[in-house]
Amino acid sequence: MHRFFIEDESIWEKNLTIQNKELLNQIIKVLRSNIWDNFIFFDWKKSVDYIYELKGFDKKNLFLLLKDIIEKENLECNINLYQSIPNKINKIELILQKWVEVWYSSFVFFKSMRSQKINISDNKLNRFKKIIIEACEQSWRNTIPDIYFLDSLDISEIKWQNLYFHTENQKTNKLSNLKFEKNINIFVWPEGGFTTEETSIFDKHNFTKVFLGSNILRTETTSIVVWFYIRQTFLK
Repeated sequence: MHRFFIEDESIWEKNLTIQNKELLNQIIKVLRSNIWDNFIFFDWKKSVDYIYELKGFDKKNLFLLLKDIIEKENLECNINLYQSIPNKINKIELILQKWVEVWYSSFVFFKSMRSQKINISDNKLNRFKKIIIEACEQSWRNTIPDIYFLDSLDISEIKWQNLYFHTENQKTNKLSNLKFEKNINIFVWPEGGFTTEETSIFDKHNFTKVFLGSNILRTETTSIVVWFYIRQTFLK
């Protein structure tokens, strides 16, 4: 059953009319849908999926009938990814696509000392937001995570449990030894890693330094490894 995100105040009525041109084209022309086909719709406000049956359509409208409402559960935690801007746009796209699926709450891309200079235009930002929505549709996620791009971080203003990662085992925590809070920020290095100056700032503000092993993980790999470990603690 195909699943679509809709942001509309009038949605979720028993008899629903959709006039979104892009969605109409996708359902009728791309998917070649027929009368009585069922679709799932959701918005970012509730952890609910709405199943609608296609009752009819014309050139400007889809006419649907509500068939069922499915209440969904969310993990009782918020995990925000603070990702140093990588060296390529396609890495940002990969991070957004895959990390939405594993349920990061928000994405903050920031310029660290070893980040590459990448221009984020309005068109690119719109593309990133579309990637996020499509990943939510595919993964059956309901909440749409926020995305931010920052030139700098004010570390003193960042609250909650803060974790950053290192390949040095000495004086470093392991994930298996940590007790996770329900609100967590994860800081991931760029290509080349964090500088000594950056890690000193993290330490000064009582960030937790975490050892992920002596193997150096790619910037686009680290956060998914960490998330799956943390996720298991909340699913027990």
